[in-house]
Amino acid sequence: MQRFARDDFTNLMRERLAKKPEIFDHLLPDFSVGCRRLTPGPGYLEALVEDNVDLVKTPIVKAHATGLELQDGRKLEFDVVVCATGFRTSAPPPFRVAGVDGQTMAAKFDPFPETYLSLVTDGFPNYFMMLGPNAAIGTGPLTTMMEMGGDYIIKCIRKMQKENIAKMEIQKRRVKDFSAIVDNYFKQTVYLDKCSSWYRNAGGRGNRISGLWPGSALHAMETFRSPRWEDFDYVYKGEEEGSAKEVNRLGWLGNGWSIAQMDGDIGELAHFLQPGLVDVPAEPLPEETKMYKQRPFSH
Repeated sequence: MQRFARDDFTNLMRERLAKKPEIFDHLLPDFSVGCRRLTPGPGYLEALVEDNVDLVKTPIVKAHATGLELQDGRKLEFDVVVCATGFRTSAPPPFRVAGVDGQTMAAKFDPFPETYLSLVTDGFPNYFMMLGPNAAIGTGPLTTMMEMGGDYIIKCIRKMQKENIAKMEIQKRRVKDFSAIVDNYFKQTVYLDKCSSWYRNAGGRGNRISGLWPGSALHAMETFRSPRWEDFDYVYKGEEEGSAKEVNRLGWLGNGWSIAQMDGDIGELAHFLQPGLVDVPAEPLPEETKMYKQRPFSH
């Protein structure tokens, strides 16, 4: 499939650049299809062969008041210069983020970021990331990834609120585990071919894929579906450093009454008898029914 795709794209480029065939050899990539985002977009190649367009291959040395100076000494005059250099996608946050003992995120993510499921990293309790390192998707919908990541974070926040947790921090060994998954997965993919892309660290030229999830969107969705609470360490309110107070970690059980019983306007006392809430077992087995077989039956 990779070879067929490359042949198709090559023929398409040659066809669209037929008016100025010398441009074809300059632009034809030497890396595999998919190593970076598929470019250029519709209309780009067609624009390059227009009579009022010149493709200049000489590197730019500097910009001056009215244009650009090239490496060969030429100075080109322009009314407008559009600078499209991209973004530092592999860089840590440009603002200061400090964690335990004053450790900064910039130092933590050097030379490349390591996280747990792209959402959290050790040394930064209560710090959650949406679209963090390794959160983008190579195959599938990114919006779904964002929604599932948001749902995961909300589940963590609700757990902290309900159980009186002051600090929730991912274990360092689990960050290392996920980092190993990332390394091993991308060794078998096209993303580490000879191209520069925003998927990689070191400004797009490193040997670590820090932009993409190590798998498909469906794989990520199933991963985010149910948090593994055992992968985190917790400090409960009252257990903070310097406190001698003994804390009952099951204090969230309260006084033994449901809030539905304490406030009649909140809930139904016999909700378990309501037809819409009765959990009737699926036949013949839940994992064998059409509704449940649409996704992995792992919960």
